[in-house]
Amino acid sequence: MSRSLIIRCLAVFILTFALSSCATVFLNDSDGGGLNALGEPRVLEMQMHLTRDTDSYAMDLVVDVRKNGLTVIGSSFAVRIFTLSYDGDVISEGVGAGLPFFVPNQLIVDDVILALSSAHSLQQFLPKNCLLVKDAGVEKIYCNQRLLVSMGHQMTIDKKRLVSIERFEPKYKVSFVISEVK
Repeated sequence: MSRSLIIRCLAVFILTFALSSCATVFLNDSDGGGLNALGEPRVLEMQMHLTRDTDSYAMDLVVDVRKNGLTVIGSSFAVRIFTLSYDGDVISEGVGAGLPFFVPNQLIVDDVILALSSAHSLQQFLPKNCLLVKDAGVEKIYCNQRLLVSMGHQMTIDKKRLVSIERFEPKYKVSFVISEVK
């Protein structure tokens, strides 16, 4: 094997290992519990703003919540960025150009589940190793005694929900403006 091929294989191995250690809340156990926290089937429109380090990106999402799954379609300026489907066990990727900076698909799906879940359903459906703590209007999720996520919720004047999520592993922030499709 050539040296460059060995280096590329090693890089792919390291990237795969790094992705497998992403700190998700609902998707680590792969038992589909996160789908139970989503409530009734519905279609939602969401505006998503993601910030990681000095990079920032905004896009529109269409989220289809079903009893047996979740589909998230992200687009920006009429270009499909990603299509992700989650059946409670596996995240499938569909058509899309991809984000301009790297955030794992499982974290995007996990963030959408967190944004759509009420505090009551979060408390009920969190994995056994996780705990929800409310602190001055902010919800914090600890898994294995590590702070993974901090979330804030607001209602806008026009009855849309604003959800702000800060992740600590990997470190980034995402905010969603959520409205139901009528």
